[in-house]
Amino acid sequence: MKEGFWKAFVVGVVGMALFLGCGGVILAETTTVDVEQALQALPLSQRERILESFKVGLVQGQLLPEESLRLVTRLTAVEGNPVEKEAILLTLAFALTEGLPGKSLVDKTLEGLSRRAPLVQIGQQVSIRARLLVEVRDLLYSKGIFVAAEGQVASSVLLPARFDLLIIHIADALGEYLEGGGSPLDGHLLKEAVQLRLSKLEEVVIPVEDVELVLARITAGDLSRVLQKVLD
Repeated sequence: MKEGFWKAFVVGVVGMALFLGCGGVILAETTTVDVEQALQALPLSQRERILESFKVGLVQGQLLPEESLRLVTRLTAVEGNPVEKEAILLTLAFALTEGLPGKSLVDKTLEGLSRRAPLVQIGQQVSIRARLLVEVRDLLYSKGIFVAAEGQVASSVLLPARFDLLIIHIADALGEYLEGGGSPLDGHLLKEAVQLRLSKLEEVVIPVEDVELVLARITAGDLSRVLQKVLD
């Protein structure tokens, strides 16, 4: 009798946990419909363009629905010029249509909002980061470091996730260098900043061979030219 009671009790608890767990997943799941509805709360002149770019980013894995929704929700809640808010979203839209990782731009925007920085300043910083992503990607291409096609294997051909990590962290290192008042002409300091960033992440976030590949092929002059292009 007692054994049967405990069996029933355990089954009931497990069943309830599964039910609540599944319900939580369903309730927490974010879709493009949620993002579209959130965008309706903002007076946007290019709403469809922004939404379509978000959809592209979601399909390509360059942005998660939760990240999109968090960004739009935070921008809606903060006081400020709607044009400046839209400028931030358009910068992200540009990056996503370029096939670039959008998470770093979302994080940069949320960081600025958390610091209560002016929207125009946030927009400028996000715009610089987006241009850095473009220029770093193109630099990797020029050095023979590419994204692997399906089934392609080579030491300088990386899976998309690994390639994106390099783009994100090199761009972040360069962006932080600029925000700290560094000069784009100090190529050796730029190389040190990138090397320090990647070295801290090797093995833990970025494979050692990827770090070695980048540091062997990218020069101080390359990084200086990247920043000069971004700032032109």
